[in-house]
Amino acid sequence: MSKPIRKKCRTCGKMATNPYVYHIVPSRNPWNIPNYVKNAPRTDRVDLKGDLKVTVYNYCNQECEGNDYRQ
Repeated sequence: MSKPIRKKCRTCGKMATNPYVYHIVPSRNPWNIPNYVKNAPRTDRVDLKGDLKVTVYNYCNQECEGNDYRQ
C-alpha cells in the first residue's frame, strides 16, 4: 500500500489528504492549438512554461478557498 497523498492548505496551513484543488488555466489563441497526435509525449499542466503555465492552489475544502484572496 502506498501512503496517502497530503497537500498543505494555502489558506490555513493544515494538511489535507483529500484537498480541494483550484486550477487557473490561461486562455489560448484558438488558431495556434497544436494538432492532436495519439502517441506524442505529454507534459503535465503544471510543467508548462511561459504564458501557458497553469497555477494550482490546494485547499482543505471550499470554505478555505472562499476565504483566500488570490492576487
